Amino acid sequence: MTHPADFWNPKFETEEYIFGTEANSFIKAAIPPARAGQTAYAPADGEGRNGVYLAEIGYQVTTTDIADKAVAKAKALAQSRGVSIHAMVGDIMADPPGQFDVVIVSFMHFRPDDHRHFVAHLHKALAPGGLLAFEGYSLDQIPLTSGGPKSPDMLYTREQIESDFADLDILLIQDAKRRLNEGPRHQGEAATIQLIARKGHGQ
Repeated sequence: MTHPADFWNPKFETEEYIFGTEANSFIKAAIPPARAGQTAYAPADGEGRNGVYLAEIGYQVTTTDIADKAVAKAKALAQSRGVSIHAMVGDIMADPPGQFDVVIVSFMHFRPDDHRHFVAHLHKALAPGGLLAFEGYSLDQIPLTSGGPKSPDMLYTREQIESDFADLDILLIQDAKRRLNEGPRHQGEAATIQLIARKGHGQ
């Protein structure tokens, strides 16, 4: 069986940032600037665009990716922007590297069994009171050409995401049609599900 890193590393082995260097616009809108000492986690953050942005607005940031080529580019991007992130090779099928005040997800898609592990990973990564911002492609993405998988079982519905995060306080959930401009891999009209949710202090 092919390791996920063997799939992703060749895609990242280019000087070009294949998903761009600017953060996902939904993440930018959803996450407020950090208060002193707040932490943020960007799992599977690829070349680091979202994690670097979170560092720029004041968070102590941990990012992970399965592909070491992507992690190296994330470190280089942070250095070029004059911020510090803790970028490390990590697998979202394993336990997260701690609990965080903010957790962000930008276009991460898995087969159903792996998706369940992924959702559990996100729950564990949120500290009590922590904020989750999540965006992924919906089923309506299938005929569109702006990126993402074409397998229906790897795409999201609002009902599925509501169910996955039902034990959080859901502040916003919506279907969105918008235009992506995120490097060569994410361009054009897209259909997404957007979620902002908070973990209770007693959880």
